Amino acid sequence: MKTIEMQEAVALCQEAEKMSPEQRGSLREKRLHSLVDYARAHSAYFRKAYKDIGEHYALEDLPPTNKRVLMEDYQGWVTDPRITYDGVFEYINSPEAGVKRYLEAYTAITTSGTTGSPVPMVRDSYHNTIHGAMMQTRLLRQTDPDLMIPVRNKIAAAIFLDPHVSSYSSLLRTKKAYPGCEENILEVSITSDVASIVEQLNAFQPDLVTGYPSVMGALANAQKQGTLRIAPKAIACSAEVLTETVYHALRQTFNCPILNNYCSTEGGEAAMSCSLGKLHVNDDWVILEPVNQDGSPTKVGEWSDGVYVTDLTNYVQPIIRYYMEDKIKIYQEPCSCGIALPVMEILGRTGENLTVGGIEMLGVNVEYLLQYVEGVYALQLVQRGETEFEIRMIPESEEKRTTVFEEARKILEDFFQRNGCPPVKFIQSQEPPIHNQKGGKLKFIVKDFDGR
Repeated sequence: MKTIEMQEAVALCQEAEKMSPEQRGSLREKRLHSLVDYARAHSAYFRKAYKDIGEHYALEDLPPTNKRVLMEDYQGWVTDPRITYDGVFEYINSPEAGVKRYLEAYTAITTSGTTGSPVPMVRDSYHNTIHGAMMQTRLLRQTDPDLMIPVRNKIAAAIFLDPHVSSYSSLLRTKKAYPGCEENILEVSITSDVASIVEQLNAFQPDLVTGYPSVMGALANAQKQGTLRIAPKAIACSAEVLTETVYHALRQTFNCPILNNYCSTEGGEAAMSCSLGKLHVNDDWVILEPVNQDGSPTKVGEWSDGVYVTDLTNYVQPIIRYYMEDKIKIYQEPCSCGIALPVMEILGRTGENLTVGGIEMLGVNVEYLLQYVEGVYALQLVQRGETEFEIRMIPESEEKRTTVFEEARKILEDFFQRNGCPPVKFIQSQEPPIHNQKGGKLKFIVKDFDGR
């Protein structure tokens, strides 16, 4: 098992940012070959998958994989034969999770299960140390690197309180790692109403607030209105796409660094935000390949249909060219913030489709069009019937609710008409968006009728 000390991991992360793109490319290739060699030697799945791969190969020569294929052979996927599917879940559901390591060597979490059965992921100290170093040197570069340590900072997390969800399980591990500091950690359920969340935050007065962007938009409103009265040193967003509207609202309202990252349970910390709110790919440790539906590379600067993710730090449960339904775009142009790592954008998952009048359309296309609606922090379409939709939102202010609804309605009507759909009825809802019960993320499309 590979090991690394935090001091060395931090130094490697800092050195990579001083490299040219070509130098980081050579570094990636070296790390990729090390990972592939290990996977072939210790994973039955990858030994079979790579049986025709010679000694000299490029990333593109490696066959891609996906959740379904790997889960069909979970025991063959992992590189430690002691790791079992049932054993991981037994550990995660036990009181020992977060206190003791799985098999005295690993941490373990699962995906939220929003796209099907949850995937149990096992990580060793090598993975955790390197990703921790990226958090310290890149995500927290705008603020105190110790801000996420509850010894002298108060941390509030507005998340979905389910131990199987990575954000909450991580919070529980933090609490157990710092006994005696429990009073400096506040768990706030996003299933609570905004007034309750505001009341808890006012009483707690956090130094750091973490949570989903859709929740943070509502908190920005509350701070503007004077009901929320906190002065955090930083706000950290994750799990959902942080739109420019929400980013600027948070920055202007709270006047503190707004931290954002693009991560997944499978692929780890893939990108982190700079002082301008742009996501920079951690391409020294995580490889992102934007691809079209047929798996071919997407042209630079164009939106992908999905992405192949390779985590160069995971030797226990290798993630190599693992397909995820994230629509992303990577730019070649450097960011004006001065960070050398490439800039990317993410639109969201491509898996949720719409069917209107028997005509099926990609939901991500609708999401793409609606991202330009102004005056709103979050939008959600609730399909109530074959040709009936309810539009839910978190507007910047109540005065803008009707204007936002009308703009969204017009965009949707034009889109459906262009696709040959029959007339559609739209309802302006006063209810807030619904959060997914698996993972707590805000779903852009919710189907709520018998014909689903």
